[in-house]
Amino acid sequence: MSSAGSPAPTTAPVRMPRGSGRAQVRSEWLRVSIFLAVGLLLTATFVFTSLLVNRLSQQISQTSDVLARLCAQASFPATRDPQLQRIMAEIIAQTDFPIVITDHDSLPRAWRNVGLDAALLSDASVDSAGRGLPVSAEVQSRIRLLQERARLLDQGHRPIAMLQPVTGQALGLLHYGDPAILARLRWMPYLSAAGLILILAFGWWGLDGIRRAERRSIWVGMALETAHQLGTPLSSLMGWIELLRSRGDGSQREVLIPHPELTETLDEMERDVERLTKVAHRFSHVGSAPLLEVQDVVSVVRHAVEYMRRRLPDHHDVDIQEIYVEVAPLPCNPELLEWVIENLLSNAVSALDKRSSVIEVSVGPRAEGRGAEIMVRDNGRGMNLSEQRRAFEPGYTTKRRGWGLGLALARRVVQEYHRGRLFIRRSAPGEGTTVVVSLPG
Repeated sequence: MSSAGSPAPTTAPVRMPRGSGRAQVRSEWLRVSIFLAVGLLLTATFVFTSLLVNRLSQQISQTSDVLARLCAQASFPATRDPQLQRIMAEIIAQTDFPIVITDHDSLPRAWRNVGLDAALLSDASVDSAGRGLPVSAEVQSRIRLLQERARLLDQGHRPIAMLQPVTGQALGLLHYGDPAILARLRWMPYLSAAGLILILAFGWWGLDGIRRAERRSIWVGMALETAHQLGTPLSSLMGWIELLRSRGDGSQREVLIPHPELTETLDEMERDVERLTKVAHRFSHVGSAPLLEVQDVVSVVRHAVEYMRRRLPDHHDVDIQEIYVEVAPLPCNPELLEWVIENLLSNAVSALDKRSSVIEVSVGPRAEGRGAEIMVRDNGRGMNLSEQRRAFEPGYTTKRRGWGLGLALARRVVQEYHRGRLFIRRSAPGEGTTVVVSLPG
């Protein structure tokens, strides 16, 4: 509506800068490429480390085997040669792998790195035990300990027979195991794999966080731009309303509509303008921390239900049932919480496919304790598991029209602004859907 010589105000369409989509795609590919390159580098490092550790483990094991055989073959000749005795003593003293030497009666004669000091068991006491002479319980216990350690070492390596050089007579066995460092080295590939998995997981988590931040910035930018674009025509509409009221009050000849109808029309226009102003105000909250005030949740929900009930399509026979249980006032933002309820009711109405359509809205205390639970249940077409998993994804919608941002923004309002939860409690094809808003106390 406009007067002569007063053209209606217009708003310029929003235009996206050229190349912004391509730049965003290039930025995304750059981040993915860096992530993949780092992943490949870490994988190559892990493979190289594993091969190096395995090779080092084999060399240590082979060296231990050679030293054990050297000790086994040279032990008895060393008993006649004092110089060889010193050499063998130094070799055994420098070994870092466990050794137990037993005679033909399986009695321990020498040992190292098995958890028992050689000074705690003398040769005399072992000889006495070998001849069947009575020995103390402590000596018997230490002999059994060494024999048990020898059996454990045999599980990893076959014992080496110690033979007399001239006759070849078996004089005893040399039992040996792997060095302690070898056991630690064998854990290195698993630790490297765990570290690789953690680094990749943190990298993926960081990349996902960047994507979420970009999506959030897109939503915020879109919401703020929407609020900005709504601001100009709203100001103009309010000006036109004031102009029509002044002309209607001044003279009936200046308008084509009778005064009572004009007044009613202007009242409706003012209500719609107030509604648009509220919508613009809601969008302006996105991206900023809204003010939370202690409110009666039931009154907020009831107000949203009444608004949606007045705007139900004429072709829909919908019965909106309300069940309210008194709950303690909670900190919330009434405008944003109404927006959430209206979104849920709008989705429930669009899902109705029966003649006797019912939407149940209830408010009650949370089962977890302090707080309130708002539930919206419909008997519409319902959702399968795939649809339920994607229901809150930005851009996903099962409607023919729409951007698929309503539930995504509603979840943002509930979770990020009110520290609550918005989730689908139950849904099945043909049986309807139940959506719950859980607000903490």
